[in-house]
Amino acid sequence: MASIIGDLADARIPEGFSLLEQCSGFLRNCGEFYVHEEWPILAVRLAPHHVNYVRIAHGGFLATVADSAFGVMLRRLSKARSPAITINLNVDYIGAVREGDWLEAHVEVLKTGRNFTHASCLLKVGERLVLRANGVFTPWKGMTPCT
Repeated sequence: MASIIGDLADARIPEGFSLLEQCSGFLRNCGEFYVHEEWPILAVRLAPHHVNYVRIAHGGFLATVADSAFGVMLRRLSKARSPAITINLNVDYIGAVREGDWLEAHVEVLKTGRNFTHASCLLKVGERLVLRANGVFTPWKGMTPCT
């Protein structure tokens, strides 16, 4: 097991990605996430704690990656810089993700209105599609979140 963890620690982060500076305790406990410097992509390298008993990524973790990618990218693209709260999230699991895989969440904003934003997210390992998600989001109107 130590060699697997060592291999993952030594795994190269693709060019164009930098470590996501995050304040969410939940997301921080999920692992190290990376954002692409130019494109709306959030990524993570799957570690041993991301997989289930059949040694593929836990579905709840994949849904978390998609939902987190929406939040990070919608905030990044927002002129108001206010975070987006998920109102609806639909997820289709398409393929398996394994320990050591570099998983990318590609976000596309489909429509933005005054109160709601509709967006889609494709999770990919290389060119292989592993999950498709669609969501509806609204701006957070509560207390100021951490920055």
